[in-house]
Amino acid sequence: MPKRGAAASTEAEAQVKRARATKAEAADAVTSPAAPTGQDHTAPEWVPRNAQVPSGPLTFEPPADGCRRVLIWNITSLKSSDNKGLMKYLQAENADIAVLSETKVNQVPSHAGIDAMYKYRYWGIGEKRGYAGIALLSKHKPLKVEHGLPGFDDPSSKARLLMAEFEHTVIVGTYAVNAGDNLKTLPNKNKWNDALEAYLQSLPKDKDIIWCGDLNVVWDDRDLAGASKKWNKSAGYTQAECDAHRRVLATNDMSDAWRVLHPDAVGHYTYYGWRGNCRARGAGWRIDSFIVSNKALPRIRACEIRHAIYGASDHLPVIADIQGPW
Repeated sequence: MPKRGAAASTEAEAQVKRARATKAEAADAVTSPAAPTGQDHTAPEWVPRNAQVPSGPLTFEPPADGCRRVLIWNITSLKSSDNKGLMKYLQAENADIAVLSETKVNQVPSHAGIDAMYKYRYWGIGEKRGYAGIALLSKHKPLKVEHGLPGFDDPSSKARLLMAEFEHTVIVGTYAVNAGDNLKTLPNKNKWNDALEAYLQSLPKDKDIIWCGDLNVVWDDRDLAGASKKWNKSAGYTQAECDAHRRVLATNDMSDAWRVLHPDAVGHYTYYGWRGNCRARGAGWRIDSFIVSNKALPRIRACEIRHAIYGASDHLPVIADIQGPW
């Protein structure tokens, strides 16, 4: 039987640890602008809770004259999404450029629907089979295309970034590293952020930079449900990731186009996990977006989340209408 003195000592140590943890959490709240404010959110009532792509016709207002529409969408898997409404949505949206992430293809695919829509097709494929993957599909020929993130020494690099350079505009499509369950891959996410920051700086200064895709990080607690319980515990909402994301934007003089155009919006999510009935509960994350050079912001005429297009993937598509010249 332990002595009373030993038990008291153990309890005292536990109290000290709890006090330190509380102090650390308080410090995080002060030092990081992304830390939770105590106001947890879910998606507004008007946001659809459907679990499948709508069965009826899909129609979307076309972009304004002089604009090209760019679409980003984490499709979870080309094979699985193809059976759940992938082409129905792509054909209805009819974007000029589509950046598809998490394609999970092992080789350049032959896909009748995509091949018919997009003359210029670029597929980023990593070394690990059935993992990651990115595609950049365009109706307009780029001047140059690059695969992979320089400085990111990881087998998945070429499956995570594609850059297409046009005369006046550079599109950087990404499927960012996820910090993983229990944050086990957070060190790799930190390396990704460092390499991405340097890569964006290396791009032509005389062109407008559009970085877009699945970023796997939120801006602040307006962009995820249950923020107060997830801070520094869930991938995509840690101080390390959020502060690094802000640093990448500040270094490269860029802004989140969707947030600029929707400054007061709360609970507008682009990802609802399959597990936990997240879609029905309105419990999601906004981790897919367009990050744009500040000098290019006047070119962004619209940036919208397609809230009803759920079920082909656990992510929603996001579009941006970008005015020329390209």
